[in-house]
Amino acid sequence: MAHRRTFTVKEKVDIISGLKNGENNVGLCKQIGVSHSTISTMWKNRSKILECFESKSLKIKKNRNPTHQDIENALLVWFKAQRSQNVPISGPLLQEKANHFARQFGKTNFECSRSWIYRFRQRHDTVDGKVCGESASVSQNTVTIG
Repeated sequence: MAHRRTFTVKEKVDIISGLKNGENNVGLCKQIGVSHSTISTMWKNRSKILECFESKSLKIKKNRNPTHQDIENALLVWFKAQRSQNVPISGPLLQEKANHFARQFGKTNFECSRSWIYRFRQRHDTVDGKVCGESASVSQNTVTIG
C-alpha cells in the first residue's frame, strides 16, 4: 500500500499546469507516485486551487477559513498598515490587538491564543522579528532629490 502524500498549493498548481500543457494523467501518476484519482481530483478542483494560489501562501497544504473572519480581516489590515510604517510587531502585540478587535465586534467567546496567532501568520505568510534595512532607518523628510 502506498503512503499517503499531501501536496502544497504550489505542487498542485505545477501538476495542473502539466495537465494543461498536454502531459497525460498516467505519466504524471508514475512520475509523482500517486494514483490516477489523486491527479483527477486536483484537476476537478483546479479553480479552487488556482484561486488559493493567487491569494494565499504557497506552503499551505489545507485551505481552511478562520472561524472569526471579521477579526482576522481587521487584524490583517492593521498589521499591513503598521508594517508599511516599519513598525516591528511581536506575537503578544498581535494577540492584544486581536483581542481588542474581538471586543470591538462584540465577540465574547473569543480569546486570542498563541496558536491562533501562529495560524494567522501561516495563513498570511507573515513573520515575527525586527524591521531592518537602510530604507527603514532614514526619514523621508531628510531625503532631498538633487
